Amino acid sequence: MTTRAGYLRRTRRSLRRRDPLVRRTDKLEARCFTLMIAVMAILIPVAVWVSATMWSSQLELSEKQNAERVSVTAVLDADALSDSSGWGETVKISSAPATWGWGDETRHALVQVDSLATAGSEVQVWVEASTGEYTQPPLTTSAAKFTAVLFGVWLWTFSAAAAAGLFALAHWRLEMRRSREWSRDIEAFLGSTSSH
Repeated sequence: MTTRAGYLRRTRRSLRRRDPLVRRTDKLEARCFTLMIAVMAILIPVAVWVSATMWSSQLELSEKQNAERVSVTAVLDADALSDSSGWGETVKISSAPATWGWGDETRHALVQVDSLATAGSEVQVWVEASTGEYTQPPLTTSAAKFTAVLFGVWLWTFSAAAAAGLFALAHWRLEMRRSREWSRDIEAFLGSTSSH
């Protein structure tokens, strides 16, 4: 039994010479398949370039955030407020009101803490270095690198899937066209034999 890959390989070879058994739709399908493979191959360096560009920008963002944010010790004013999910399970990360000193002033905010944290516990929170206001932790170097690599892989996968989808659509249309041509040829053949 001939596989689709074997059929396309044979058809691509026959593109170089005239073969009466190879239909125009076969040649067109082989060209579409070759184009799909070429697009997938071309997308590899594109995805690597995009990933490398994002790698440097994410590392710059990480360095900037680490320079602009500092960690301070805060004291919880109340127990952690645990949110429950739809199935009655509590989340591990929750929030609680906290207080910390910033120069001569005192800052207050609702901060993310472990769900088991109690009032009076000391926790480390990230604040803006210029104002002392509560903020999210800075982007780590490893997270920045992982994001860049993941985006490059996602870009290539999405683009390759789109190319494969377009080839599948072309294949489906060509199959319909071949089926109509076969039907016409069989009807013409049967019509010519019945007339004798």
